[in-house]
Amino acid sequence: MFKVMVVDDELWGRKSVGKMIAELQLDIEVVAEARNGAEAMELIPVSKPHIIVTDMNMPVMNGQQFLEQLYHRYNHIKVVVISGHAQFEYMKAAVAFQACEYVLKPVSPVDLKDAMVKAIQASRSHMSLEQREQFASEMRKLRTEAFLQNVTSRRIANTADIISQAAELLSSPRIGRYRLAVCMLRRFRELAETKFNGNADLLMYSLENMMSELTSGEPLYVFKSDDRLRLCLLLPESETDGATVQELLLPFHETVSRMLNLHAVVGLSEPRVRLDQLPEAFEEASDRLCGSMLRGTDFAVKMTDVPTEMQERSEVLGGFDAKLLQQAIASGQAASVRRMLGEFARKAELADSLTIRSAQKELRKLGAAAGSKWPVIAAASPLLSDHRAIESVMTISALHDYVSELSAAIETHIQSKSATDATNPMGDIVAYLDGHYFEDVGLIDIATRYHMDPSYLSRQFKAATGENFIEYVTRKRMEKACELLRQSDSKVSDIAELVGYENQRYFSQVFKKFTGRTPSEFRESLPSLFPPAKN
Repeated sequence: MFKVMVVDDELWGRKSVGKMIAELQLDIEVVAEARNGAEAMELIPVSKPHIIVTDMNMPVMNGQQFLEQLYHRYNHIKVVVISGHAQFEYMKAAVAFQACEYVLKPVSPVDLKDAMVKAIQASRSHMSLEQREQFASEMRKLRTEAFLQNVTSRRIANTADIISQAAELLSSPRIGRYRLAVCMLRRFRELAETKFNGNADLLMYSLENMMSELTSGEPLYVFKSDDRLRLCLLLPESETDGATVQELLLPFHETVSRMLNLHAVVGLSEPRVRLDQLPEAFEEASDRLCGSMLRGTDFAVKMTDVPTEMQERSEVLGGFDAKLLQQAIASGQAASVRRMLGEFARKAELADSLTIRSAQKELRKLGAAAGSKWPVIAAASPLLSDHRAIESVMTISALHDYVSELSAAIETHIQSKSATDATNPMGDIVAYLDGHYFEDVGLIDIATRYHMDPSYLSRQFKAATGENFIEYVTRKRMEKACELLRQSDSKVSDIAELVGYENQRYFSQVFKKFTGRTPSEFRESLPSLFPPAKN
């Protein structure tokens, strides 16, 4: 199998070409992508492609410069140029630096296949006997990794297919009963952004090479997960008690800590008998590693699940707070959203028992609070739109970064929506209610004030805020009541009057309906940093 790198500054271009290559049914696989020639040159020593498919019109290092660099430093790599320009200078560079083919965009599958066949033939002809032997070894390793990835992700599920391919690819060492160790790195995303120009694949290839070198000679197989966030080790059961695995992986942890300031987190599955159980082993090991503390840095192999009671203690965003956040987003209250997300981040900071899994679960709640607006909010942020973003949160700083990005994205969305709805009186009505919620104000009063039919106002208000009129006013009163209970030691009766209730008993009933607790119980549940209530 020949390894291919795709180089194009446009994401859709890289993905499109990569998908077409995967569908050609040739003995090739896309192993790396790069956004320009400079990034590709950094990635070549790690991914070791045999063929490069590149665009010409790119920033930083354009196609002409890239072809020249390849010719002088890696002339064994065969090149296919795909360009939207039939410019003489581009074609001249392709000829001068011996590209195999020059294909104009939009490229057809037939043209691409012809070009890739020529590149494969040229690559084979270029190899010496020693290179061919090395190539065969690399290809076997690549096929083995692809096989294990396919089984883990259930792309290969037929038992007979698994048995036949395992007999060919997993013969040395032979795998009988086994365990799967799954390793993730704290600060992986941060390092990819700051030191690897946002290219997480480059960082992961480097880590995989380190892992392979440091575990060479051991009876195991190393492969990446589909999401390129995890390194997986398939180990014979005889080699997999916790102490043995920790001793095996400690040099890797120490190396990446010293060189990259990354810290390994490892989960180990229970023993499995059959290889078709690899997906369950992967899920179990991944879940166990996420049971590590969010603040931890010490190296340890997690072999057990986190107790349920610890997971429950780690809750940061309660059901009532989630509802308040949801309503604040729906009604366009940017200041309230900013405040609530700030409180979320502070509570997470104080939660000493917060595990990686619990932190990721809490972040998913924030996205769920945006409801149907989430796709629009996330689309404007590369971080939020990456489906791997939450799974890569393994430190408190990464959690803060995610919450900060979410807060900014929601605020931008609200401002954009406000500009669009500037002519809609609902914005003025909501603003009026936000300032007068504690008064005896009703739907008829507002309809009269804004010269609207009450029924029409009711429908428009629900469409704009997601709540009916009474629900909105009540929620505003409850939000203010919670704030006063948190930040003051005023009597409950005084707080009831401040938010518009003359009858304390009725206020307590409404409060409990919204929060699940009475005002006194709510105040008693607050952290000790708040002053105690007066009797």
